[in-house]
Amino acid sequence: MAEKYSDIIIAGTDLAGLIAGAFLAKRGLGVTVLNFDKDVSAEKKTIQPNLVTHLESRLFKSILGRLSILDHELNITEKFDVPYQVILPNHRIDVYRQREKLYNELKREFPQDFEVIKKFYEAMDHFEATLDETKLQDLILPDGIKKRWKFEKFVQANGLNDRISDYLDQLGYNEEVKTFLESQLKLLSKTHSENPFTYQIAKTLGNDNGVLYEIEGGVEHLKKIFLDKIESFSGRIQHGNNIEHLLLENRRVKGIQLDSFEGFIGARYLLWNEEIKGITKFLPRNFWTRSLLNKIAMIKPGYYHFSIQFKIDPHVIPMGMKENALYIQDPASELTGANYLHLHLLRPHHRSDSEPAFLTVSYLLEAEKINSPTDYFVNLHEEITHHIAKLMPFSNHKIELSFPLVLREIEPDGTLFPMEKNDFEIFRENAQLNPIYEVTPNRFGDLFPLHHRTPYKNLFFTSPELLASLGLEGKFLLGLKIIDVIWGEAESSQKKAIRQRKIA
Repeated sequence: MAEKYSDIIIAGTDLAGLIAGAFLAKRGLGVTVLNFDKDVSAEKKTIQPNLVTHLESRLFKSILGRLSILDHELNITEKFDVPYQVILPNHRIDVYRQREKLYNELKREFPQDFEVIKKFYEAMDHFEATLDETKLQDLILPDGIKKRWKFEKFVQANGLNDRISDYLDQLGYNEEVKTFLESQLKLLSKTHSENPFTYQIAKTLGNDNGVLYEIEGGVEHLKKIFLDKIESFSGRIQHGNNIEHLLLENRRVKGIQLDSFEGFIGARYLLWNEEIKGITKFLPRNFWTRSLLNKIAMIKPGYYHFSIQFKIDPHVIPMGMKENALYIQDPASELTGANYLHLHLLRPHHRSDSEPAFLTVSYLLEAEKINSPTDYFVNLHEEITHHIAKLMPFSNHKIELSFPLVLREIEPDGTLFPMEKNDFEIFRENAQLNPIYEVTPNRFGDLFPLHHRTPYKNLFFTSPELLASLGLEGKFLLGLKIIDVIWGEAESSQKKAIRQRKIA
C-alpha cells in the first residue's frame, strides 16, 4: 500500500473547489485533486448550450487577476449583444442590457403596463445599486452566534426578506408581464422558487449578471483552466480514482483510502467538491453527523434541464430571431416541459445552401420524470417540434430532430456520440448533470441550506448545492470563502510553530 500525504485533498471537480485549490497551491500548499470523471478536459458527450454568465462580475475579475489568467484563455467565442429574447403568444421582447433600449421594447409590447413595468425595473436597479454586495458576500454562510446575528441584522436592514410578490402585485394581473419576468429567472438561476426574494430578481435582471457568453467547452473549460493552474503550482490531478473510505479520528479526517495503487493518502484538509449526497456513505451515523445527514437528505433536485437538438435549414429562421430565445406557449400555465423552451441557435459560420444550422432546445421537467419511458420523451419531443413549426411557419420538411433518436446505429469514432450507449441514455445522463434545486425558504438565510464547515474540523464542503441560489457567482464566492478559512488556519499554525522553535 502506497502512503502519501497532501495538505489539501479536493474530492471532485466542481468549480468552487478548483478555485480554492488554485489559490492554495499558489501559496505553497500541496494540493491533490481527485477527478472522478477520469478526464475533465475530455470533450463531453453533450449538446447543452455552452452559455456562461457572471463573467463580468467583480468577484470573477478579481479571481482572474490574482491568478494571472488572461481573458483570451476563457475561450469566449461570442458575447451576445442581446443576451436573449422572450417570445410570448402576443409579444416578442429583445432583452437588451441597456435600459433605454429595453424600455423601448417594453413600451412597444406593453404600452398600457409600461409605466408600472419601468418603475419595477427602476426599483430592482435601485435595490442592487444600494446594496453593499461586498458586505453581504462576507456575511453569507455565517459561522458562530455573533456572525449569525450580524447576518440577520444586515438582512433585516436591507430588505433581503422581501419577496418578489410584494412588487409583482403592483403590476396588476397581466400574466404575460409576470411570465416575462419569471422566465428570465428560470434561465439564469440554478434554483427554483415559487415566490423568490427580491434579491434574486434584482441580481438576475442586473445589467452585468444577465450577460450571456458562448464559451468553447462551457463551464467544463473553466474547470480545466483552474486545474491547469493547480498543476502549474505543483499540484497533482488524480484521474479515475474512487474513494473506498475516509479515515476519521477525533472529529478530523486523517486521510482517504483510494481503490487504486495510490492506496492511502493522508490529508491536512479535505474539500468535498461534488454533489453533497456522495459523502453520506462515508460518514458515520453518530451524534455529530445526525443533523448534517438529515439536512443533506432534504437537498434534492426539483427539476432537471433537458436538451434536444435539431438540424434546420438556416433560410427558414425568422427574421429578427436571436441566438437565444425563451419561447412560452401559455403564460397562465406552469413553465415546464413544452410550455417553456430555451432555443439556442447555432448558425453556420459560412452560409451555404448545403450547410445546416443547429437549434438546441432546452426545457425543464420535474426530477421524478427523468426515468420516464422513452415513449414519454418521444411524444414530448413531437409536441416541441410542433411548437417550433408554429414559430417558424416555413420550416415544414426543413427541420429535423437529430438528438435524441430512438434508433441510432453505433457509429465510428469522430461522430456525434461515438459510444456504446443509445441516445436516450446519454440524454438522461446529460440532464442529471444539470439539476435545478427547488427551495421553499421562509427567510432569506434559508436559501443556503448547508454551511461549508462540518462537524469535522478539517472537512469542508464546496459542493454545488451550497450556494446554488447565487448561480455561477455562488461558486466563485464559495471558493474564496474556503481559501480564507484554510489559509487563516495555515498561517496560525506557522506562527505557532515559529514561536515553539524560538522557545526551544
